[in-house]
Amino acid sequence: MAKSSTQKKKKKNKKGRSYFYRFSAWLHLWLGLISGIVVVIVSLTAAILVFEKEIKEVVESYQIIETPEEGKFLPPSVLSDLVKDEYGFPSVYSVLYRGPNKSAEVPYYADRTNYQVAYINPYTGEVLHNRYLNDDFWRFMLEGHYQFWLPRNIGKPVVAYSTLIFVITLLTGLVLWWPKRWTKSTKDASFKIKWNAKFKRLNYDLHNVFGFYTLLVALIFGLTGMVYGMKWFSDFAYWSASGGQTNERSRMVSDTLLTANSSKKDQDVLFQNLIDQGVDLKENSINIKYPRGTNGIWSISVNPSFVSRWQAQTIHYEQRSLKILKEEPKLSDANGGEQLMRVNYDLHVGSIGGIWTKIIAFFVCIICTSLPITGFIIWWKKNKKWKGLRFPLP
Repeated sequence: MAKSSTQKKKKKNKKGRSYFYRFSAWLHLWLGLISGIVVVIVSLTAAILVFEKEIKEVVESYQIIETPEEGKFLPPSVLSDLVKDEYGFPSVYSVLYRGPNKSAEVPYYADRTNYQVAYINPYTGEVLHNRYLNDDFWRFMLEGHYQFWLPRNIGKPVVAYSTLIFVITLLTGLVLWWPKRWTKSTKDASFKIKWNAKFKRLNYDLHNVFGFYTLLVALIFGLTGMVYGMKWFSDFAYWSASGGQTNERSRMVSDTLLTANSSKKDQDVLFQNLIDQGVDLKENSINIKYPRGTNGIWSISVNPSFVSRWQAQTIHYEQRSLKILKEEPKLSDANGGEQLMRVNYDLHVGSIGGIWTKIIAFFVCIICTSLPITGFIIWWKKNKKWKGLRFPLP
């Protein structure tokens, strides 16, 4: 009799929940099961990638160099020519000056099947190392994060739409987390983990409580990731933030009939112009992107931060004439859509506020890795007696 009474009470309580709650629970369960393995891999690789730069500087000796007294950086043409001679690159993608005590990076991206990045001492021109990205651990992690180690045309949408599903499960999870009544016991259950509880309860708390505490940051990671994975979402985000403007992506080109105004190489003239304008090369990261083909353009970025990207100021120049084709506006002068696109990367990787936001990003990624696992265990424990997998509607 007691058992029958308890069962009736449980059924009554379940029916007392709104249809919105029950539908949210149904979505949360099945969408979580569908996207779970992708979310685990994407979150785990994200956690590994958070401190990629810091780990490289510790374990790779060629990342850090000695700064000579009153040393001056060599011009970009000298660095690129030395790298091309050393490794036989037919061209280079850019020359990146990373500050006074860091080696300069000279990537070769012309051959998509054989990406490489050379490291060179910007003071002496000594070529230090060549990284083959096809065999690189960090590149492997990035490919898992971005395309699930599948061909890009398949893996990119798989990750992008799994991320969209993850965002939906975060929102439905908030609905399920929200207590029906705010009492002391429901507050404790919602905000505190009972560490001395049995495994079933502890697992539930890890899913429920950690899921709530990481909700906002996890949503930011998910939404900023969707900007990279889905063009329609990127366009919508830009349109919404800019007040209805569209994101123009017209390709700038150089006039191939023009001749050079100087006997010096274009990149060296642009580099010297920065120095003449008072840009401190030791306080700023300088990235000089080379033109692609005879009608390509030069792009020069000056970034006062060595950690994040959102502060970078970029100017695009025509080849030979070195006429300014476009100067990217300062963040404060840009429209909302441009501001959103500019901070999107740093929001996504956690570098927006320096090392402290990266630490937060790391722990949130670890928790996001655990959520599909703890959620699956909750479902499995409840339904381990099932003989078949069914999708009952709420």
